[in-house]
Amino acid sequence: MPNIPENGLLNFLQKFEQLPAEVLSAVDSCTSRIALPKKTILLKKGKICDNLYFIEKGMARNYYKAEEKELTIDITVEGALLTSFSSFVSRQPSNEVIELMEDCQLVAIHYNDLQQLYQTYPVMERIGRLIAEHNYNSLKNHNYMLKFNSTTERYEYLFNNKIEIIRRAPIGIIASYLGMSIETLSRIRSKHEI
Repeated sequence: MPNIPENGLLNFLQKFEQLPAEVLSAVDSCTSRIALPKKTILLKKGKICDNLYFIEKGMARNYYKAEEKELTIDITVEGALLTSFSSFVSRQPSNEVIELMEDCQLVAIHYNDLQQLYQTYPVMERIGRLIAEHNYNSLKNHNYMLKFNSTTERYEYLFNNKIEIIRRAPIGIIASYLGMSIETLSRIRSKHEI
């Protein structure tokens, strides 16, 4: 068995299905490691998202920007994928911006390389489908939470399931992500221990 270098993306993919050494080696050869500073814009609105990133260290957010207002739609920390899924899959210009909120270490794979892996290795296409299903369910759950849960329930969900976001993200970004004002979030946070 070849010696596969440590690569967070490979470990992430194997949570969905155990990959043979040949596939691990092929995926690893298509990836690049990138270290970028806080506030780097990975994707500008109106650009096509060409890369899928895995965050090995750091935190990022996806947001919509209209005039001077920003609406955070996702916050991603290490151990997860980062991209504009709609732009990446559809090959259409993105409506969202991706910004690094901390210095980050990323593993990147280009769209064309991923498509080649899908064609060559059916197991990769299966994992891609499972990741897409997981992403869709996460998005639907977040949208449901914003529409039907109280502000306190939204915060408690984030507190219980994604405490790192609460510990590390600025309060304004958390408030935007949870669909509430900074004042409301401050009032709710004062009742919780972090």
